[in-house]
Amino acid sequence: MIARLLIIGWAALTMAPGLAAHAQDRTVPVRFQPGATSATVKGAIRGDRGSNYTFETVAGQTLQLLFTPSNRSCYVNVYAPGSDEAVHIGSVAGNEFGQTATRAGTYRAQVYLMRNAARRNETCRHTLSIEITGTPGGSSAGMSDAMLRDRCRAEAAPMYGVAPRRIALVSRIATSAEGGLQIEGTVDKGREGVKKLRCLFTRERGFDRVMAMTPDGR
Repeated sequence: MIARLLIIGWAALTMAPGLAAHAQDRTVPVRFQPGATSATVKGAIRGDRGSNYTFETVAGQTLQLLFTPSNRSCYVNVYAPGSDEAVHIGSVAGNEFGQTATRAGTYRAQVYLMRNAARRNETCRHTLSIEITGTPGGSSAGMSDAMLRDRCRAEAAPMYGVAPRRIALVSRIATSAEGGLQIEGTVDKGREGVKKLRCLFTRERGFDRVMAMTPDGR
């Protein structure tokens, strides 16, 4: 019975999200340019050494965070100021997080590899896009045009099996036939040529889907 309990306890530890993070994780303050509402940082982690990205907010703003990892076992957890309990667990809720009324203080985005990948000493290259908009105590229009483009690339890249940098998007974001938004673009598939694509978003600027616009065989 004791042996069985020990096995169950060990299984729970290996499956729990974020437990690959150690005290040796590095901390990276995210710097916003003067007047800017968004910032994008790139980094890499390996094995059981993660990264903590910290950024400041005031109460009542809108926070949007988009995480793009190179490793499927790589996730981001988000912690509100003064809290040890994650408000977002990436392995459960995905790579996008939004909060319409921030708390004042320092938020922390913890990037980590799940324990199985950490034990294999795998690497995760990643991009973290953070946007903070709205006046203190007010509201925001939500995800900006820049973050829509980031989301489009993040969704289209694995669909076509390429790196996000191989996806080129037009500057104009148009209204779709369904009443939402759409972004036209192309993806460079190397020997397979350049393919056209379209990213569709809802009226509320939520991601809908990626459409392949080049007919098969071309």
